[in-house]
Amino acid sequence: MLPNRPRILMILTSHRLDCFKLCMDMLFHGGSIQKFDKVVLLLNGVVGCHKKYLDQMVADHPEIPWDIISGPRGRGLRISSLQNQCVERYPDSLYFKIDEDTFVSSDWADVLSEAYEAHKDDPDLSLITPVITNNQAGAHYLLNTFHELREEYTRLFDYPIVLDCTGPVWEQPRLADWITRQFLNLEEGTDRLRRHAEEPFKHFSCRFSINCICYDYRHWQEVGGVPEHDEVGWGDWIAEHRKKVVLATRGLCHHYSFGSQQEWMDRSHLLEDIRISNVPDSLSKTNLIGYYGPWITRILPQIPKALPRKLRSLAKRH
Repeated sequence: MLPNRPRILMILTSHRLDCFKLCMDMLFHGGSIQKFDKVVLLLNGVVGCHKKYLDQMVADHPEIPWDIISGPRGRGLRISSLQNQCVERYPDSLYFKIDEDTFVSSDWADVLSEAYEAHKDDPDLSLITPVITNNQAGAHYLLNTFHELREEYTRLFDYPIVLDCTGPVWEQPRLADWITRQFLNLEEGTDRLRRHAEEPFKHFSCRFSINCICYDYRHWQEVGGVPEHDEVGWGDWIAEHRKKVVLATRGLCHHYSFGSQQEWMDRSHLLEDIRISNVPDSLSKTNLIGYYGPWITRILPQIPKALPRKLRSLAKRH
């Protein structure tokens, strides 16, 4: 049974229009965006082509109950305040927050809602999250659930399997790319996950990457609002108070990249391959401009920094 209280979806977006387009395309393609009572776009310094695209998208979909909250670009308080404004505008609701580079399956909202229903009377409940491939909590669960995956991981990578959010998946983009590609198509990956899930929920009480979360008004009041440094502050608060994070083991989603791995990821074709696998009508590998054009756009800004490094490396060899 789904909660009676309104379901509010927050989508935080700032500067990655390519990621935002894919995020929205998957919400529309899978139909999950229609399951919310309000879809609130949190604009963290959105300008130019990004803002133009966003405005046109809203105009093209009047059937979606949109709202927009805008603020200046930045981290810390400039992100947390957007979320707090949303909660204050829509109190006593169930809140879902995703980032612009988070890509979800068709039933992700239902999976998180069911997890909430199962835990809503627990006073220790804090946040609910699905299994996220590029996320240490998600990778930890996947590697301990799929033995063949764990064996391949051990063969390919000399890294421990840990729950710490700053572990190998956060540090090593090749590892993040590898594990994402094991579940590239989210609908197929979700089916695979459910065939292996021994129990629908796992619990932990430590900081994790909050790219896709669900929480209620009671918890927001208990924390005193989303902390200024949202992920760090929230995670530290949860650990300090021994509150419960619920991992919904039957839900799967992707997160593109952390700042520590973004340049490497941008040199890959992961974004395009996620799109082809999940929204196939929107792109094909035979469409050379569509497939390679965005990749060229991503790597061009890296050339001024990469070229001197390459030259220094060649000089050392000789």
